[in-house]
Amino acid sequence: MNETVRLYPQIPVNVRIAVRTTWLPRVGGTDGKRAILVRKGQGVGFSTYHMHWRKETYGEDANDFRPERWMTNELSEVGPGFMPFHSGPRICLGKDIAFTEASYAVARFIQAYPGLRLPVDMEVSPAGQEAQSLTNVVSSADGCKVRLH
Repeated sequence: MNETVRLYPQIPVNVRIAVRTTWLPRVGGTDGKRAILVRKGQGVGFSTYHMHWRKETYGEDANDFRPERWMTNELSEVGPGFMPFHSGPRICLGKDIAFTEASYAVARFIQAYPGLRLPVDMEVSPAGQEAQSLTNVVSSADGCKVRLH
């Protein structure tokens, strides 16, 4: 589940409004290491979609769907580099129920259709290169085609 929401976060882009004037350290300038002043009432946008594909955070294989990266300590220090449900005091209250429901649905689907496979003639695109619909949410532009037995 973590690898799926890493590559395809439901809320790919978000904005926060500063409640007070502050500085964001080490994010600006041509070298990306200068502080930026954010005034009270000013919006700061961020893209979890792009953050989750960073090779600096996830390694050279960041573009690959590799669920096993979450089964070791490889990402124990990922911190805010992984925030599909955002983080801190504004973390999505539905995070745990979303993971529970998704896990249950996948398990039941596999139980009901143990022969679940991709169609034989289906061309598989590498992660991130398939047709996507990137609006308020990320979704497959072509749907999900599978063969059920």
